[in-house]
Amino acid sequence: MRERNVMLVHYVSGIGILVFGAVHLFTVFFTKPLGETIWETTMLFEGHQFAVLEVYRNALLATSLWFLLLFTTIHALNGLRVIITELFPVPVVRTASKYVLFALGVFLMVYGTRTIIIAHMIG
Repeated sequence: MRERNVMLVHYVSGIGILVFGAVHLFTVFFTKPLGETIWETTMLFEGHQFAVLEVYRNALLATSLWFLLLFTTIHALNGLRVIITELFPVPVVRTASKYVLFALGVFLMVYGTRTIIIAHMIG
């Protein structure tokens, strides 16, 4: 992929972080999935250690978390790729870092998706 297209994906992922971050914050602080106050459903950890997981029954929250994970992973790993490319302009390092960052991105997406699904099912 050409550098121009990669940077376009970087900019779009930054906008996606803003949009889905706003949706996530709206869902956490302005919806009341359990019919209680915002403090009782999102921030209060009394009762049991997994009390906050009750919030994750909201499908909009789980979806916004997944898209936030996707866009944050893309944005962060592309930023690391740019930094590595600037610091080490050797083609071997650039190629190796591309594959390592891709593998890290796949790992983060799989592990993060697993965590969101588990939190949604437990909640």
